[in-house]
Amino acid sequence: MSTTSSSPRKRRTTASSRRAAAVAAVLLAAACGGRPRVAFVTYFNGDHALSLHHPAGWRGDQAEQDGMWYHYFLAPTTGGQRSPVSVALLAGPMAVPLDTYAQTYLAGNKVASTKPEERQGIPGQSWVFSSADGKTSYRLLLLAKSGKVVGLYAQGEADAFARQAAALDEMYSSLTVESPDHYPVTSFKDQRAALGIPPSWRETRRFSGGGTLVANYVSPPLAVDTGGQAVHASLAVTFEAVPEGGGLDQYYAATRQRLGDNFQVRSHASFRGGYVDIMRTETPVQVSFVKRYSFADAGRGCSLSFEAREDVFPRTSRWADYIVSTLRFGPQGATAR
Repeated sequence: MSTTSSSPRKRRTTASSRRAAAVAAVLLAAACGGRPRVAFVTYFNGDHALSLHHPAGWRGDQAEQDGMWYHYFLAPTTGGQRSPVSVALLAGPMAVPLDTYAQTYLAGNKVASTKPEERQGIPGQSWVFSSADGKTSYRLLLLAKSGKVVGLYAQGEADAFARQAAALDEMYSSLTVESPDHYPVTSFKDQRAALGIPPSWRETRRFSGGGTLVANYVSPPLAVDTGGQAVHASLAVTFEAVPEGGGLDQYYAATRQRLGDNFQVRSHASFRGGYVDIMRTETPVQVSFVKRYSFADAGRGCSLSFEAREDVFPRTSRWADYIVSTLRFGPQGATAR
């Protein structure tokens, strides 16, 4: 049965930043030698503030029904398997208690286990169950969030489902409700500024000189290219003096001139007291897009440049907005934890 053609209801903080980066970046090998290795990448959705790891080889699909949003992850089929193992990431309104809502999925099935769950302080519940005849297996995770529900619903033929157990475990454990207010805060004390960075992103380099400070960060893998290399987004945070002690407009003009003609501005808008540009840049090997934010405070300029390959950028540019929304200047930045 096709996952996207039937009713979704009938179908079916990572522990630390170190773990999140490692799990997303590393090729996970199966316990038995000779089995194919699985590369995990990160899916992010800015509309519903959700992210999770999933196998790079699983294809995606999306649907909305009865006010609910679903993004499906579909595993490849093997042998005589009739339909793919599917995992639906879901979000939408919930007007009844969580247990009552869960019965939409559980009714008529055999529940094997259930346990309380929590993601980023949001409480919930998970269930493992099967069809009455045992031929179909299911997993369900639901979190109750201020009159809304978010979660994961997996289904598949019992044998195929068992073969995907490790992938399902990673997907379910990695589900993250992205909350910028709870991102770990990096303090730039000498710059009297602070910035929240998601646990799944990591700092790769920081250097300073001549009154300028640059900190570089990299996202978890967002895709895998045809050569098997992970594709990341990057973020460069720069603090520097505004020419002649000017303000935002002077800083923006000076940095735009410095970037040169290879950075073609596609859009320009105001953003939280600063500016944000979407720019296109091209090298002999790839086309990338840059989302660049510019701010100025007390004679100091700050730019945040989020860059990603053109095929990845549309799916992740909202993550840049989440991160930049945490930027703080002044005493509260200098004293941030």
